[in-house]
Amino acid sequence: MTTQEAKFILSAFRPNGSDTSNPAFAGALQAAAGDPLLGEWFARSRAHDAAVAAKLGEIAVPAGLRGAILAGARVSARPRRIGFGFAWAAGFAAAAALAFVVVTMRAPVRAEGVSAAFAGFAIGDVVNGKHGGTGEPSGALVASLQAKGSPMPGPDRIDFDKLRDTGCRTLSFAGHDVIEVCFLRDGTLFHLYVYRSDGPSGDFAAKGPSFIARAAGAAAVWSDRKFDYAVATSAGVDALRRLF
Repeated sequence: MTTQEAKFILSAFRPNGSDTSNPAFAGALQAAAGDPLLGEWFARSRAHDAAVAAKLGEIAVPAGLRGAILAGARVSARPRRIGFGFAWAAGFAAAAALAFVVVTMRAPVRAEGVSAAFAGFAIGDVVNGKHGGTGEPSGALVASLQAKGSPMPGPDRIDFDKLRDTGCRTLSFAGHDVIEVCFLRDGTLFHLYVYRSDGPSGDFAAKGPSFIARAAGAAAVWSDRKFDYAVATSAGVDALRRLF
């Protein structure tokens, strides 16, 4: 099986893992397990799909939508003698309602999808057995993060190049290098992920944090003028809130 064939099959894999035992995915899953690059792509793909599914699940159906659609269907089914004008108006109302749903479903994903995807990426990586880093800059940052009451870092505390080049574990997300630093606070293990923003305001609005929970854990995401951040843990949202 080629990498492209595996990607084609895995693109249909549901992000909640319910397809794990499906024989149709067995070969592609085996290929992803044995190929680090394919495995990394698969993890990003699942995180993105989970983020999109979560945002779609938050959308409330507009009041009266079902009635408008059914009314349009009934009008379309009636004989033409009812009159073109009335049928056109009812059909247009149903089409407009459907268009509203499509726009409402798509717009939030476009605006917030990257932050949700980064949170999903961080949560997904928490279960990875390969964590930690070496080097004096990493050790100094860990020490500051583990101090009780210490705030989460900003651009003044992140020397990205030095942290990456002296031993921080480095991953890839959406074409960016991401550094990871693990730290303990009050007995709870946290994983901090940082990558350079694409522009002056980054991928996310310069506010936060936003808290996102998944079955495997939770993450807080925020940004500043230089970096985008996620801190994730398997201990849940309440543990994260105590960091801020």
